[in-house]
Amino acid sequence: MIVINKIYSMLGLCMKAGKLAYGSDMCEENIKNKKAKILIIAVDTSDNTKKKFENICARENTELFFFGDIDSISHSIGKSNKAIIAILDDGFANKIKDMLKELKGANI
Repeated sequence: MIVINKIYSMLGLCMKAGKLAYGSDMCEENIKNKKAKILIIAVDTSDNTKKKFENICARENTELFFFGDIDSISHSIGKSNKAIIAILDDGFANKIKDMLKELKGANI
């Protein structure tokens, strides 16, 4: 649980620093412009949206993670109903990526 809370806190910091894009259109644009370092999609996002962004990320060589739920992600960045976020900074992206991999390794 601690790692999960740290990830949400890091997302909030990333938002405050202006290094996060949210929403389908903004994330897609940042992926295509090669500004997105990693993409995070809430696990309760629709299957069509997941598939769409899996294809975009594969085509543009952007790393994709499924994490959290829409409400928790939205709350962590101070927005409502945001299922897709892109991290636009290498430092934040690497730290969040490490925490997501740690979480996956813990099988939580």
